[in-house]
Amino acid sequence: MSIKKIQQKTGFSYSTISRVVNGKSKEFRISDKTRQIILDAAKAINYRPNILAQSLRMRKTFTIGLIVPDIQNPFFGELAWRIERHLREYGYSTILCNTNEVRENEEFYLKVLVDRQVDGIIIAPVHTREWREMEEIRRQRSIVLIDRIFYKTDIPWVTSANEEAAKEVASAFLRLGHERIAFLGGTHDTYMNTVRFKGYRKAFDQYGASLDESVIFSEGYSPAAGETMMAKLVSKAPDIGAVFCVNNLVFLGAMKIVQKHEVKTGQHIMMAAFDISTYCDMFKRPLICASQSQEKLADAAVSLLIKGIQNPPGSHDHLTIPIDVSMHRIP
Repeated sequence: MSIKKIQQKTGFSYSTISRVVNGKSKEFRISDKTRQIILDAAKAINYRPNILAQSLRMRKTFTIGLIVPDIQNPFFGELAWRIERHLREYGYSTILCNTNEVRENEEFYLKVLVDRQVDGIIIAPVHTREWREMEEIRRQRSIVLIDRIFYKTDIPWVTSANEEAAKEVASAFLRLGHERIAFLGGTHDTYMNTVRFKGYRKAFDQYGASLDESVIFSEGYSPAAGETMMAKLVSKAPDIGAVFCVNNLVFLGAMKIVQKHEVKTGQHIMMAAFDISTYCDMFKRPLICASQSQEKLADAAVSLLIKGIQNPPGSHDHLTIPIDVSMHRIP
């Protein structure tokens, strides 16, 4: 069935119908009402666009590559879901790649996506700087960094205000009277661990407090790493009263040890972490939560990517999204 059949049923112009069925309603500011009428008519006649013909005609594949470091992490799972949803609104499908926090996997998948002729790539990198192959690829297609970014680059990126939020979390601990605050970090030389630790350290400098290097660990972003670091911590400092976890998975692993330690000693440990709001009701305890907005990150990244695809070689925009830091109290 052709677009002309939809035109006969709805009365809308060929161009309006074409834009809707090709997922470009948002781009051309077509109203939701018009969009729905056209989509309902298309469904009624079982219309499907000829993607291959469009690709050959426009020299586009209408696919986007998305590279994330750990799809098992609920943060990246939700972020990927939101990115895919936004891209679909622009008429693009998504190829999802998981690097498992391995740099060689990141390099491999970037090459795979280029071989697949994707129109653009969104990546939450494990690397902290551009490598030779990436420098070449970015000249050929639109690339946007999300969440984790490079220390120095003019590639468009969107991230959250991690340093400021980490400083605010550590400051909250200090205001509560905690002088010895443990830090359970991710992989030592990664961007996210570096900027969040920097914010943590800045809080001590601001308050004139001493930083205890013996309660600082950086062993990975997984629950297993969190469990290992927390076990080492309570063995070395059994009286520790405050712990700052670099991410949600480290927090979950650490909590296994924390709960056992509290039962054994009767001593309460105050916990804080990034992106743990969904777990707050699971743990009946006060928590300090630094919550990123996956929706804002996803929307900004897709907007930057589409801008780069439509106006090559693209923009050099850099966006930072605020993070909400709050105290979760027992209901």
